[in-house]
This record gives sequence, structure tokens and C-alpha cells, in this order.
Amino acid sequence: MKKTLKAGAIILSSTDKNKVAILYSSRQNDYSFPKGHVESGENVMQAMLREVKEETGLDIKIIQTLPDINYATPSGEAVLIKMFLVKSENDSKLKPEFDKDKIEWVLIEAVTEKLSYNNLKEYFNSVKHFLNK
Repeated sequence: MKKTLKAGAIILSSTDKNKVAILYSSRQNDYSFPKGHVESGENVMQAMLREVKEETGLDIKIIQTLPDINYATPSGEAVLIKMFLVKSENDSKLKPEFDKDKIEWVLIEAVTEKLSYNNLKEYFNSVKHFLNK
């Protein structure tokens, strides 16, 4: 079975080290981290940088690579997301990609309550220790 390769990031705020950006997608009606497909000719880091810029408007600095996320969609498609921990260079440049989308700076302790999917909640809890380094 073919795996869909995506890249994404957990974005730390430039002004408050206790906050991360959570993206609300009006099309998906969910809260998640910025992520998207790796396009032809891109490596995962280039894809992550592009997706973060498109979905949040932010310029970021890469802090470190995080563990991957593996899951299957409801239709049975296997998905692999290469994740990165990054820091916003200027929180005021926040600009959602679509009019009805929102990006919120959420306290690290409240992120799991905000995320829409159990696998993302479990993932975030498993990598939270990286955020406080």
C-alpha cells in the first residue's frame, strides 16, 4: 500500500514560550497543526516550510526534527507526517490561508483540549517534553 507523505510543524510563539499555534480549518472543521503534502521535487523540510508559510503566514526557525506521525484515513489510506518543532520569528505576521480559517496561540497545557483528533492529542502529549528544552 502506498503511503501519502506529508510534512508539518508544531510552532512555538516568538513572544511566549508557553504557547503554540493551532490551526482551525474551516474546510475540514477541525483544529490541527499546520501540515500538508510533500510536492514533487520537494524534500520534507521544504514542504514543511512552504506549508507553514501558506497556512499561517509565519516565517519560522527550525529547532529540531520530531518523531513521525503515522495514521490511516477513514478510507484506509496510510499517511506519514514528518514533523518538526519550529519557532515563529514574528507572531504578528500571523495570517490564515483562507478567510474562514483561524490560527490561535494556545497554552501548551491546553493544546490537547483544542486538537480535534485523538491521534494528534496522543502525539502532542508524547512530544510535549521537546517543547520545554
